[in-house]
Amino acid sequence: MVQWATGAVGTPALAELIENPDFQLVGVLVYDPAKAGQDAGALCGLPPTTGVLATTDKEEILALRPEVVIHAASKAHAVETNAEDICRLLASGTSVITTTSYNHLPTYGAETEAAFVEACRKGGSRFHAAGENPGFMFERLVATLTALSKTIDRIDLYEATDVSAVDSRPMLVDLMGMGRPPEEVSADSPIIKKLDLAYRQALNATADVLGITLSHVDVSVDATTLPHDIEVRAGTIEAGTVVGQRFSWVGYWSGRPLLAIHEEWVLTRDLPQWGLRPLAPGEKAPLIRAVIKGTPSFELQLDVGFDDKPTDGTHAQPGHLMIAMGAIRAIPDVLAAPPGVVAAPVFGAIQLRSD
Repeated sequence: MVQWATGAVGTPALAELIENPDFQLVGVLVYDPAKAGQDAGALCGLPPTTGVLATTDKEEILALRPEVVIHAASKAHAVETNAEDICRLLASGTSVITTTSYNHLPTYGAETEAAFVEACRKGGSRFHAAGENPGFMFERLVATLTALSKTIDRIDLYEATDVSAVDSRPMLVDLMGMGRPPEEVSADSPIIKKLDLAYRQALNATADVLGITLSHVDVSVDATTLPHDIEVRAGTIEAGTVVGQRFSWVGYWSGRPLLAIHEEWVLTRDLPQWGLRPLAPGEKAPLIRAVIKGTPSFELQLDVGFDDKPTDGTHAQPGHLMIAMGAIRAIPDVLAAPPGVVAAPVFGAIQLRSD
């Protein structure tokens, strides 16, 4: 096994590859030259005794011809070569499980999908995209719930992120749009463009599970304010400026809205207009809320966190750990699948028909 990239997700994945006796780590690819030559254990808070040294040289990794690469590279680099790197690995005979958003290749376009399919064919390898959202929450967790439904009218998935701990005012205000007049926040925001492809993939992949094809996806932004100032790490957010943003992607089928993802960024949970309320002492904020309207209707809330917060400073954040474990846990199932693009099966999901 090889760990490709050791950032927020790659680091806990690397630790699991080292600690789990079912796996044999043979290589680590890093992007930071300062990490090159370090023992893999040292990169994830474990004893530096693995004998596997990190490298920045992709050719060294290819030469190892590993059975599987856990690919956790960022898409934020100025020169982003993730699709090219993955296809080279696949064509060489190495199976790849990525946490970088390639969860529904047709959404990327026919050319990209064909490149991945051809690389798998050439190398006799397997490709799987893991992840939390996209990758799991809608197309696997929520889709599984539809097995209990006689009919489905609409499904809304909400993911809430408290961003009040962001301590950089340029990041919070200039880039993220908090603390600005609400009229300055729109669907044309650069942030929307960064998130757009990921959430379109989740909607389209869920539609595949339900046996349908969406006609189109609408994107919108709802910015909310409060009539009083609030204090956050980055300073004062003035009354009447944005304290919450809800980015929505709504997929249409058979002439009606059917599947929707809502990404919520909030500076406070005291937003009754969105149905949010302050947390009681010790209460965890829900990461995911799923609302399924149909016969019968369901509402699911998923809270995520550590019961006992690790104190050694080496443990990943809950969200990053979830993504890493999803990739690692997929290894045996991916290797058991026929060569090609591997999607996680969902048993018994409702199959929709046009009205």
